[in-house]
Amino acid sequence: MKTGLLVAADLYGCAEDALEQNGLKSILEKYAEVNHMHMQSIRIEQEDETNYGIYSICKSGHIIIHVNEKKGFVAIDGFSCSEDADPEKMVRELCSFLSPDKMKLTYVDRGDFGKKADMKPRHRNKSRKIAQMRNMTKRFGKLLIKPKSL
Repeated sequence: MKTGLLVAADLYGCAEDALEQNGLKSILEKYAEVNHMHMQSIRIEQEDETNYGIYSICKSGHIIIHVNEKKGFVAIDGFSCSEDADPEKMVRELCSFLSPDKMKLTYVDRGDFGKKADMKPRHRNKSRKIAQMRNMTKRFGKLLIKPKSL
């Protein structure tokens, strides 16, 4: 049973005029509303001269856009748990607005574990083995330090 869809897009060689902060913010607001993402807040953070991020908290999801104007690179994450929202369509519309030379889309079904066996953690706790080694080292050390006369 999946709980939501995450769509991640990496865009290379985006149109320079599409990367302007306020323009991209207003387009994001428009596409989010059309695709029922129900934005609750939006914020722009200027990281340095050529990098900035647009962060939006949505009802049952989020939209994050990272922009590197110098390289023409944009990374977009759109996620929603809501049944009526369409993060895939919203991300695709943003991609067409940015008109990149190259594009890579990744889809992740959140909460989809597949079989019950897939839910088991892939790591094991090594503390028992460490404790056994520590105890063995103590016993071995006592044998070495013990005087032969006893």
